[in-house]
Amino acid sequence: MRDQLLALPKATILNLFKELNDGVVGFDHERVKKTECVDKLLSAYSTGQIESALSVVGVPDVEDVTPVRPAAPAVTSGDPLQALSALRDLLGVKVDTDSVRAMVLDEVKKALDQSPVVRFEVSRPDGSEWKPSGHVRPEFQDILVSAQVGLNILLVGPAGCGKTHLAHQVAEALGRDFASVSCTAGMSESALTGWMLPGDGGSFEYVPSDFVRMYENGGVFLFDEVDAADPNTLLFINQALANGSFFLPQRKNATQVKRHADFVCIAAANTFGTGANMMYAGRERLDESTLDRFRAGTVLLDYDTKFERSSVDAEVLAWGWAVRKRITEARLSRVMSTRFLLDATKLVKAGRNLEQIKATYFVGWKADEKSKVEV
Repeated sequence: MRDQLLALPKATILNLFKELNDGVVGFDHERVKKTECVDKLLSAYSTGQIESALSVVGVPDVEDVTPVRPAAPAVTSGDPLQALSALRDLLGVKVDTDSVRAMVLDEVKKALDQSPVVRFEVSRPDGSEWKPSGHVRPEFQDILVSAQVGLNILLVGPAGCGKTHLAHQVAEALGRDFASVSCTAGMSESALTGWMLPGDGGSFEYVPSDFVRMYENGGVFLFDEVDAADPNTLLFINQALANGSFFLPQRKNATQVKRHADFVCIAAANTFGTGANMMYAGRERLDESTLDRFRAGTVLLDYDTKFERSSVDAEVLAWGWAVRKRITEARLSRVMSTRFLLDATKLVKAGRNLEQIKATYFVGWKADEKSKVEV
């Protein structure tokens, strides 16, 4: 009986199932070979039932002539060129690295063309318009609105996720100057208030900092790594952001500094100001008065996977995302940042292979950490 059934087309076998099973096959037949269908039929029904159903369904005059494709040549070396050669021989078409690359790039381009892309146009006060030349994060529009209405903005996210770049984009969109300071525990308050320096005549003259210049004349100023700032420095920042002005005793005849309507303050942090943790050990705890200055403009950021997908080498990206996922699952104090993925892509273009990049990335890791995330 089995040989008799195997001689029938697969469609006839499926019709037997329908005849015996109230009109339905009862399983996903598209993913099952004919031999498996026959075995299922014999195990579910008796020979008499099958013969009875066969008399109803009928036996076709044409045998099953489904073409049998030649088996693919085995490729065990892992050599991609050998695999391409084997595929070429199997299909009888030209398959080489250039043609495959062209096909892949064409498919990627189609996918990007079909994907929804948010486009921004910003009308500036001077009548000019700003259109971003590159990728724009989905959070950008809300951040820009906060900047335009004068909110202080706090960007919180992991290292290398693009916080500084985002602050640059805000300045570009608004058509304003941009400056920043990297906050540290040892940062002097003069980095914000300015300096008294000797002039040509030997007398001391006041030299304003970028913060004072932009606070007074307009611009976008970034306090980078604000959660690593000295608490005394933060007290000065609190005063400037809360009161709309502050005083500089060293600047004679113009001691009061008033906040310009076009001044935008952006702070970037790795934590929400709750102090050091296992990931970011050198972070200060921000007091509630500091956090309150930024509360309405606080934005949580993560790694921008759409940007990474469009800008990072495909092989590097697949490895990097797998490592990032395992870092999260193992709760390790490590990051796989967008910054590193972009740098790794530059190395690939310069001729570095993935194994060399992996070795560089894992420098300084403990053996047990590495074993949890190695891909």
